Amino acid sequence: MKSEQDTVNPAVLDAIEPFPQPVDDPAWLITVEGFDHRREKDYESWFTVANGRLGTRGSLEELTSHSSPATYVAGVYATPEEAALVPEVPELIAGPDWARLEFHLGGERANLERGDLLELRRVLDLRHGILFRTWRHRLPSGAGMTFRSARFASLADRAILVLMAELESEHPARLTTHIPLTYTTLYERLEMEQQSGWVNINLQGRKGGRASFAISSEAREGRLDRIVAVSRGPDERNASDVLSAARRKGAGSLMEEHCRAWTTRWGDSDVVIGGDPETQRAMRFALYHLMSSGDPESDLASIGARGLTGPGYRGHVFWDTDVFVVPFYIFTDPTVARALLAYRYRTLPEAKKKAAQFGYRGALYPWESADTGQEVTPPYVSLNDGTRIPVLTALQQHHISADVAWATYLYWRVTGDDTFLEEMGAEILLETARFWASRVTLGPDGRYHIHGIMGPDEYHSNVSDNAYTNALARWNLERALEVLDVLHELNEESSRRLAERLKLRKSEIQHWRAVANGLFDGFDPDTLLYEQFAGFFDLEDLRAVDVAPRPFAGELAVGITRLPLCQVTKQSDVLMLAHMLPDAVSPAAAHANYRYYEPRSSHGSSLSPAIHASVAARTNDLASALDYFRMAAGFDLGGRIGIAADGVHLATMGGLWQAAVMGFGGLQAESEGVRIDPRLPSEWDRLAFSIRWRGARLGIEVEGKSLSLNVEAQTGVALGGQPLRLLGPGSYEARREENGWGSLQKTGAG
Repeated sequence: MKSEQDTVNPAVLDAIEPFPQPVDDPAWLITVEGFDHRREKDYESWFTVANGRLGTRGSLEELTSHSSPATYVAGVYATPEEAALVPEVPELIAGPDWARLEFHLGGERANLERGDLLELRRVLDLRHGILFRTWRHRLPSGAGMTFRSARFASLADRAILVLMAELESEHPARLTTHIPLTYTTLYERLEMEQQSGWVNINLQGRKGGRASFAISSEAREGRLDRIVAVSRGPDERNASDVLSAARRKGAGSLMEEHCRAWTTRWGDSDVVIGGDPETQRAMRFALYHLMSSGDPESDLASIGARGLTGPGYRGHVFWDTDVFVVPFYIFTDPTVARALLAYRYRTLPEAKKKAAQFGYRGALYPWESADTGQEVTPPYVSLNDGTRIPVLTALQQHHISADVAWATYLYWRVTGDDTFLEEMGAEILLETARFWASRVTLGPDGRYHIHGIMGPDEYHSNVSDNAYTNALARWNLERALEVLDVLHELNEESSRRLAERLKLRKSEIQHWRAVANGLFDGFDPDTLLYEQFAGFFDLEDLRAVDVAPRPFAGELAVGITRLPLCQVTKQSDVLMLAHMLPDAVSPAAAHANYRYYEPRSSHGSSLSPAIHASVAARTNDLASALDYFRMAAGFDLGGRIGIAADGVHLATMGGLWQAAVMGFGGLQAESEGVRIDPRLPSEWDRLAFSIRWRGARLGIEVEGKSLSLNVEAQTGVALGGQPLRLLGPGSYEARREENGWGSLQKTGAG
């Protein structure tokens, strides 16, 4: 093992620039003072710096016995040689701990666990995507030191990581660059080559991908700048070449470029909440991690359930990405959304293979996927006593195919990207529709049914006619039929070639229409209730609200035997349906189903609270909506120890954005424009956000009873229940009246 050493002289720093500092605004800062070993892994996840391609957990540079450092490269998976509790499945490779340092004062090694901690302050600057640290310490010998660091994953160049460090002491001091390769069981080959000025590390995963790290450290007058360049394979720039160019710029210039990139992203993505500082800060924490997770330049990887912030779920991709995360990008950074959907298109052949393995046609997407798009859900998990518990999600949660179709269609509707539709989107919609048409069974009642299924509520498996699944399947079929007509209008020849390639016949299309028209969904027009699945209303009428304070795990509070026999849900499938298909579920039906299902949800899933917030806001129950919004906002940032230890919950964060923009903001995408119907809780005095519609930016601000719009290009807009109106570039205002919003009046030129 080789390492390089840099001696840092504790000289007076007047001759060089002041060390960078975080922004001076608490609304943009996540700050932790002191050291709490119980929460250290949570903090490491919070303080991850990432850019969609690379992610480094916010571990202390010198580490402690409670640290769990990792750097992840999106899309680079490997299969461990040994698996204790689960069968072998691929997982994201943890790369070298490039930010590692060792501190030596007067011959003594300094760390938090020796001597007296005088100050430890970590600050995540959300505005600029930089993690800052200040550490003051005194060793048993009396030697003291002050250490400062700033690190970031460049948003301007996603192949770059940077650490800037500064050490002050009255005693002889030395920083040792220490980059251990401790994850040897993951790799077949480890290479570490010392070159002039930097270290090259190549990682070849067992049954997996490859990543190359080129690492440089340069010291000057009490400072240390470390620059890292990473490449994932032969199709990307050589890491050494990237590093050489980055070193010529220097860490300071790289930071300036990075900050400018973050300023641009916040301009498109910020959600301003007035009157509620803690909720505002939590909202920006969520937005920071969402923006840190997307890469617009490659379809090699998608976004895992914990992003690049930790090892949770092995970095696998779930429906979370398509339903909770992709909408954020569709409306704020469509290039990232397109790349994420391109990943689904690239892996479409594996989805078709999975459908065929089950005896169906079309495409059945995997419940968990990695780089290739194969199903990588473990078939079982083992308890410590050796008992194997089967995992049914990959076998029954087939709604994933409709979820992918939903995100695909939403992207096309909002962006108007016809090229995407022709090249990728239409095929996804058609093959998923083909799956549903083969998945149904014609019953003796003359209706089509879907048996042996599991909805988002994982407390109830192997059910029939799950309302969420059936309604999304019908929607999928209807959108596929619509897209066939659109393709014919866009390019008749291209449409014909696609139909020939897919061997799509008129008889099959007629069958799709028959299934869509005859698919049972469990809706009762008298009560306006959807039955979550066939027989749900006959289960024990046990309400989660009467069991224990929520959120809670149903298995523990109710019991694993009783749980599937009662109406307590992990999350409400029906409310998820109301949120995703507002055109299909009327406001009155949404209200009725919210009243029925809200008390029955345990919120045992982190996906649940934000969706409840969105639906509650839509039904004008603003107090409940805010309670649920705050529950979701506190999921990772709250006081529950260990909840974020394996990474933050990206779906919760995407759900927060949707609750703010689609719930309280009342945003709804329609075929020719957007509908806006904001409703703010009394605790908020302002809500402002921006979206992109067909490439143009639309700024929306609500303050009291006033609504302001800033329109960049001609856009169709409707307020509340008003008809859609084409607005030219400019500024517009409207006032809320007794019966709803008044008409928009132009107040400024574009």
